[in-house]
Amino acid sequence: MELNYLRAFFEVAKAGKFSEAAQKLNISQSALSRSVSLLEESEGVILFDRSKSGVALTAKGRDVYQLCEELFRTEKAIENLCRNVKEVCEGPLKFAATDNVINDYLISPLHSFRRKYPKVIPSITSGSPDDIINSLIHTDNEFALLFAKVALPNIEYQKVSSEFMTLVCKPEIWKECKSSSNEKTIKKVLEKYGYLCSIGALLSTRPKRVMMELFGEIPQVGLEMNSQEAQKRFCLAGEGFAYLTRFMVEKEIKSGELFEVPVENPHEFNLWLAYRKGRQLSLTSRTFIEHLTGHVQR
Repeated sequence: MELNYLRAFFEVAKAGKFSEAAQKLNISQSALSRSVSLLEESEGVILFDRSKSGVALTAKGRDVYQLCEELFRTEKAIENLCRNVKEVCEGPLKFAATDNVINDYLISPLHSFRRKYPKVIPSITSGSPDDIINSLIHTDNEFALLFAKVALPNIEYQKVSSEFMTLVCKPEIWKECKSSSNEKTIKKVLEKYGYLCSIGALLSTRPKRVMMELFGEIPQVGLEMNSQEAQKRFCLAGEGFAYLTRFMVEKEIKSGELFEVPVENPHEFNLWLAYRKGRQLSLTSRTFIEHLTGHVQR
């Protein structure tokens, strides 16, 4: 197998377009396209689905891409070893995370990490769990941080920490609907204001189970949105109940902006580190993950 063909494939896969990869490799687009085609022909595989907007990896292409990452990282390590170049923690730190993890979990540890390693440049992709896992597969992001697993065969998960959930609403809403028991008050709030949930939660098995365990029935939905930060903000505006990780709303509970609804056995969710199977993370990523783990487990 021709190594140059593999490198051509690898750069196209990273860029998502032949034109951008050709510019990076300083060769013509036609020569690059020919190299990739020769690789596919010689091995009898289709590595890309091609379209006018660019290229997307096939299932086989994703497997080859992951092995190429390891191959070229090893090549670089051998080169550094021979030249007595010591790997240092600097350069891009590319990862993905859900918005609630970014806004309420990463600010402090990322700030202290940047003070310790000022030459590191974080590049963070945000979105829903499906969005960030998709970015993990199709972009240069090395890992992802999220509270919900997305079941894909080529993604591995490692637990970072655990967090309890809490049910919250505006104190005025709770007082307005106050009844003879918490259960009756919750029911009144749901009937009048509804529940803030993720888009499609009523159609998904796990969210439906959580709602059933929390309320004893599927609640009336007031608003649907995939941003937990947005759920928190709408809850602060008086749009009903939100069920969020407690660290997200701890300040608002203490200040009295939100009321923590008494709930028996609140759910516990894990913060997961996700990465592609077989991928060897860079020194910068490994160092940050170790820093983050130490920070959240204090």
